[in-house]
Amino acid sequence: MDPALYEQHYRLEDTHWWFLGRRRLVLNELTRYAGTRAGRILDLGCGTGGMLPHLAAFGAALGLDSADEAALACRRRGVPFVKGWGSRLPFCDAAFDVVTALDVIEHVPDDAGLLREIRRVLRPGGLLLVTVPAYQFLWSQHDVFNHHQRRYRRSQLGRLLRHTGYEVAKLTYYNTLLFPAAMLRKATMRVSSNGNAPPASHLDEVPEPLNTVLRWIMIGEQPLVERLTMPFGASIIAVARRPAAQTPARVRPAQAEAARR
Repeated sequence: MDPALYEQHYRLEDTHWWFLGRRRLVLNELTRYAGTRAGRILDLGCGTGGMLPHLAAFGAALGLDSADEAALACRRRGVPFVKGWGSRLPFCDAAFDVVTALDVIEHVPDDAGLLREIRRVLRPGGLLLVTVPAYQFLWSQHDVFNHHQRRYRRSQLGRLLRHTGYEVAKLTYYNTLLFPAAMLRKATMRVSSNGNAPPASHLDEVPEPLNTVLRWIMIGEQPLVERLTMPFGASIIAVARRPAAQTPARVRPAQAEAARR
């Protein structure tokens, strides 16, 4: 992620409609699948640490990120933090009951390798919650600025999770009601910039009345997201488990590459 984004996220994470909508959805799914006492929780790629106070209500929550800017922000928030890299997590096997990776795996070249490493530190039967951006055709300067490697389709993410040794409990698009607006905005920005605009984030500040409307639209669709498999949306959420049987996942590189397609 571009270093400039950390300060922006720190400023917006507790007020911006997108962050608030995602947070509510993730916490609802965590309650549904893990209950209110989830145990040991790792927020992988925690960024500025905005999720950690809320995850702490479910158990002992720890953030991990590789960026110095993230370490600074988490210190400012006063939340537990460890600096480290997802490719080689500094924890023993089966150290956590829950791992969250919220808009994280799209940042790394080897998403299959990251998911296997997460599986290693999850206890058997442990829970993984993942969110990712949807649809490669929505690629924009926002993705460039965020150092994304890819965007996903629902079926693609499902294959990837299964190939890396998880049992998928829930997999659906979300941010569905605002999907037409997202498509229009991305198309408008591509046309207006003509490919010459510098990379920039779409998560900018919006006037408070609009921010409130967008937040309630995103929150308003969540009863549907929680009960149904949505046919499309700007993002995807997956809930998966490490199988209770401790059978190691053997994933050939070709399989992992096929899962990403």
